[in-house]
Amino acid sequence: MARPIVYGPPMSPYVWSARLALAEKGVAHELVNVSPHEFREEPHRSRHPFGRVPAFEHDGFALYETQAILRYIDEAFAAAPLQPLELHPFARMNQIMGVVDAYLAPSLVGGVLFPRIVAPRLGLPTDEAKVAASLPQVQLCLAEIARLAGDQPFLAGERISLADLMVIPPLCYFKKFAEGQAQLAELPALAAWVDRMEARQSMQVTRPPGV
Repeated sequence: MARPIVYGPPMSPYVWSARLALAEKGVAHELVNVSPHEFREEPHRSRHPFGRVPAFEHDGFALYETQAILRYIDEAFAAAPLQPLELHPFARMNQIMGVVDAYLAPSLVGGVLFPRIVAPRLGLPTDEAKVAASLPQVQLCLAEIARLAGDQPFLAGERISLADLMVIPPLCYFKKFAEGQAQLAELPALAAWVDRMEARQSMQVTRPPGV
């Protein structure tokens, strides 16, 4: 069986999530680095018609959209299940994954991480006004994720799930900034979860350079 291929820049939080899922399952994979300049060019445009990342391929089957990729990885490889069997934890996992896509990613990834990290690498100015405007929504998202998780060891229950793998990458970046440290300090249970996640082997072997 061929190794799965993940297409995208290693620093992308969504690419990192896909790689984390593979690492948690113990599945070796190939990472094909796609720079932001190549997102809307061939051959990547054929992999992802909307010019985003990640894209994914396994045994000739192509897929895009992070949640679809994560669920495929969990279903395709039997070891270390990443989706709860119980109804309530399963629903909570799905809810938190939806919060990431609908609210956390636009505010944190688009509103803070892109201006602070990606824009300078592309030779663009840092839009601090956009950062400032995004921080209240980031704070709301993190507070709600912390509330939904409660005092459980992982976001959706007693075991790691796909929800954890979607939330942790952008928070690893956010905690590098003073605003991230301040927001996490107000959410000690979530901050402790970040520390536990960062200690996992899957995080160590997939951590992008410089993070």
